[in-house]
Amino acid sequence: MSDKNIQEIKKFNRFYTRVMGLFNLYTDKSPYSATEALILFEINSRENCTAAFLSNYFSIDKSYMSRIIKHFEKEGLITKEISKEDRRVQHLHLTELGISTLNSLANRASGNVETMIEGIPEEQIDILIDSMESIQKILSRINEE
Repeated sequence: MSDKNIQEIKKFNRFYTRVMGLFNLYTDKSPYSATEALILFEINSRENCTAAFLSNYFSIDKSYMSRIIKHFEKEGLITKEISKEDRRVQHLHLTELGISTLNSLANRASGNVETMIEGIPEEQIDILIDSMESIQKILSRINEE
């Protein structure tokens, strides 16, 4: 890949990060970081979710993931359940408080997106979403290899 292509992708990444508000997408008036919010989302979305899966999925150091999981436990957001198949494995589940917290974070993020696209004509939003889907398809293939 040419250096020009690399620089263009980096330029887009900087633009995207800033415009999408990724640094405060979930943290606006919240004690939880964007990373923590995404981890809560995955715990809620995946059956038999484990800390090892999350560490691999997000490419996060296992000790850092362990600290996040312990923090969630201490806050009462998650519970751990020992696997019936392998007693060394613990499945993670959101508590009622965890679900409520996740819903609050998701609603806040939705509001941020709504504000971001406010005033953009529907046709352009359709183009934007099609472009996002194209990027996702291309990058998903790369990550699956």
